[in-house]
Amino acid sequence: MLSNYETTADSELVARTMRAVADPARVRLLRLCADRATSVSELAAATSNSEPNVSRHLKALAQVGLLRRVRRGQRVEYQPTGESGFASDLLGLLLARLAADDAALREARARLHAIEAGARAALRGSAAEWAIKSRFGRNLRMALGAEFERDLDGARVLLRSQHREVLELVFKNESALKNDVVTDGIGVQKITLRAASKPEKTVLQSWLATEKLAAAVHTSTELGASGPFDVIFEAPLADELRDLEQLDSLLQRSHAQLAERGVLWLVVSYDLLEGQSAPPLQLRALLSEYDMDCLTLAPVEAEGRHVLVARGRVRGTRKSAAPEHTRIETNLPLESP
Repeated sequence: MLSNYETTADSELVARTMRAVADPARVRLLRLCADRATSVSELAAATSNSEPNVSRHLKALAQVGLLRRVRRGQRVEYQPTGESGFASDLLGLLLARLAADDAALREARARLHAIEAGARAALRGSAAEWAIKSRFGRNLRMALGAEFERDLDGARVLLRSQHREVLELVFKNESALKNDVVTDGIGVQKITLRAASKPEKTVLQSWLATEKLAAAVHTSTELGASGPFDVIFEAPLADELRDLEQLDSLLQRSHAQLAERGVLWLVVSYDLLEGQSAPPLQLRALLSEYDMDCLTLAPVEAEGRHVLVARGRVRGTRKSAAPEHTRIETNLPLESP
């Protein structure tokens, strides 16, 4: 029920407040700030968004009274408003109604928890929560199949994934343990994890130490056009790819980092590809634009997520360090399931 104060709230204020929350990313930010007071950099790392974008979202939420900005020494945090009124009651309603099993929210919470743990001394135990086990992760690993394992054999790999099932598959070779660092004989790390930010890099390094695994960890900026990699696996987090322009940038970067005849494994949301043509056809065309032959396409669905897993190989004649396979899986039908 609305209080007397709220029933007389100015209609412009009500409209501005409703506009401020008409964005799923902002609703998740509200939930994360309600969990605990949080900084812009932490929220950016947790949601795989840029700090300017997160700062802009938080400013909009603060302007209508949903959040307040609190300075603690050199640190600036955002937390829910403490004042009563329309914004406060709306915030309570939103937080009460937001589904606890929201995939993007669950991932962001786990990442925030790991970042918080990383700020403490050792990070033992809680760092393992960085890599999430889920039904979606199990289905994704099944879709990758034996072909993915054959691609990995002896290859130099660049990996972007938070799914524990995929990480376990990549690291399952006992020679990848920390006490026996994997190199290609000339001091180059075989496995490289790509982090979205420096805070995420710190968490990944701590997670690797906790799991006793060996891999290099670099942010996208640090990687630049480094390579060549024989295999790149890109499974962006739920909020990491929001439009085709970002997907285009990812493909451009991956193509620059792949060896000739290198293999790209890419996980893309169906929603992102919905347009004039069917998502499988659209993804195949995008890979072709970057001189990649789409060898296989597989749908994966679980926990409300619906994605396409594509395997593409760079066209070229230069011999790659990655093993060549003569067998190619039969492509799945291009119609959406």
